[in-house]
Amino acid sequence: MKQKIQLFVAVALIALLQACGDKDASKTEINTNSPDGALMSMVQSLKNNDVNAIMKLSLTDEEYNKAVSEFENKKGNPSESDKAQFAQTMQMLTSEGAVDQIMAMVTPQLEQIKPQLSMALMMGKGMVAQGVQSNSEIPEDQKETVINVANAMIDFLSKNDVLSEEITRKAVTAAVDTAKSLNVSSLDELQAMSFDQAMGKAGVVLGGFKNVIGAYGISIDDMLDSIEVSDVQENGDSATMKVAYEFLGQTFSQNVEMVKLNDKWTAKK
Repeated sequence: MKQKIQLFVAVALIALLQACGDKDASKTEINTNSPDGALMSMVQSLKNNDVNAIMKLSLTDEEYNKAVSEFENKKGNPSESDKAQFAQTMQMLTSEGAVDQIMAMVTPQLEQIKPQLSMALMMGKGMVAQGVQSNSEIPEDQKETVINVANAMIDFLSKNDVLSEEITRKAVTAAVDTAKSLNVSSLDELQAMSFDQAMGKAGVVLGGFKNVIGAYGISIDDMLDSIEVSDVQENGDSATMKVAYEFLGQTFSQNVEMVKLNDKWTAKK
């Protein structure tokens, strides 16, 4: 699990990070034989919403094959209640006039939340700091960065009217568009998917998530474009590097450790 934390904090953070701002980076071949190249390949895959590629790059071949097997083995038989709830949700998101219907549902709730948001955000900083410090799965040398990024997000939310009807409608529209792009209406369809097909749908969800938070003025792809790797120190099958990136107008940096397993560079576990 620490492997995932190290790599994803470095490149995406919160949960969620191409160097030099190359506008055509998605078409650029990156040498994955180097530790920094392996890291930047994951960044590129994140920008391309290629979840399957992200997994292949972040896991050894053995770990990837295990993940595929677990995906198949964990396919169960969802209850009729789960099936009905999923179908109802997808129907709501994909029906004609879905955006207007959802806005009618959430607008009264937003009006109730607005007066409480400021206080909640103020309390949020303390809660985030406490939660990160007590989380043993986050490496000690990354906790400060995680807290600072979370605080930057909280400050951004405090200074912007993120609960306005205009912004909310944009976010809801992005969510509805994503649901329609999935072209899935039942849990049975999901159960019938292969691993590759499921990862393709996960990529659609990732792209949709970017669009939803983009409605609030937060660009994940801009953050990914801002990444710069420096001070790469390679020593046999281990390496360290410094990763810097911009998020919400601030610059963050942290050290990342990589290890070479079966001729593949991955984040240190």
